[in-house]
Amino acid sequence: MEQTAKIKKFITLNPLLACVVVYAICYFFRLIEYLVLRTDEGTLGENLVHKIAGIAIIFIVLRILHLRWRDIGFRSKHWLKNIGLGLCLGAFFYAIAYAVEFIILHCQGASPTLKLIAGSFSLTKSNELVSVSIGFVILFNIFNVWMEEGLFRGLFVRILQQKYTFAKAILASALLFGLWHLAMPLRAFLDGELSWSGMVLLGAGYALLSCLIGLKLSLLCKITGSLWLGLADHFLNNVIINIVHIESAQGHDKLQIVRIVLAQLLSLVFVYMIFRRAKRQNKLKIAQSDDYSCPLH
Repeated sequence: MEQTAKIKKFITLNPLLACVVVYAICYFFRLIEYLVLRTDEGTLGENLVHKIAGIAIIFIVLRILHLRWRDIGFRSKHWLKNIGLGLCLGAFFYAIAYAVEFIILHCQGASPTLKLIAGSFSLTKSNELVSVSIGFVILFNIFNVWMEEGLFRGLFVRILQQKYTFAKAILASALLFGLWHLAMPLRAFLDGELSWSGMVLLGAGYALLSCLIGLKLSLLCKITGSLWLGLADHFLNNVIINIVHIESAQGHDKLQIVRIVLAQLLSLVFVYMIFRRAKRQNKLKIAQSDDYSCPLH
């Protein structure tokens, strides 16, 4: 009990450092899986171990802080409605992105066709597809978004808002989320699939995109007062890029990265406009508060 009290005091007095420590522990498990276990290259087609470890770590930190899952955004109020809205949000902007990609390839005479095939996402192997079960894709991504939303938009933002404003808290969380996605280009470099310059460029771009996505998901949390809408949008993004593919004379998912960037940037602009509108109407209180939970009503 005394040790737990000391850890709780440390987290309270040093929220940013505490988040970095928790983040480092989670990243350790992530690198072990990406570089050693490589479960996404096997039958499962997904890196699941570090996601389960991350959920366990969140649970332990919540116990130390005497918090519950609903205290970091997993609230029961309107949860089903927000999940539905999140799925619709993601589907709408991905429909636009797929249509744009389809038109570009058609204009280039590449004869694009839409195919539903369950496979894992890769930054460097756009012409290869690791076939997995659609059920696995859905199940594993439930664990994925539970862990990532719970950690980055839930736990971290709540802890950081003990000391920092909402804007600073979500920026720090988004930066950590961006760095979280460097594991994939790092592995590609170590495997000889990318040069050093290629890893730097691709890693920087992927981290920046992930950072922007993190900001969008934090704004969704702020707007709705829970994690559910952002979680559903995150889930649909991960599932759709693993299931809905475009085959053409140029290869498999040749413009997949362009598709993802377009969908995410369009949705970011849309969410930011909604956020600004709500703020102007005084529906959101963007300020430092003694209540450092994700929603600040």
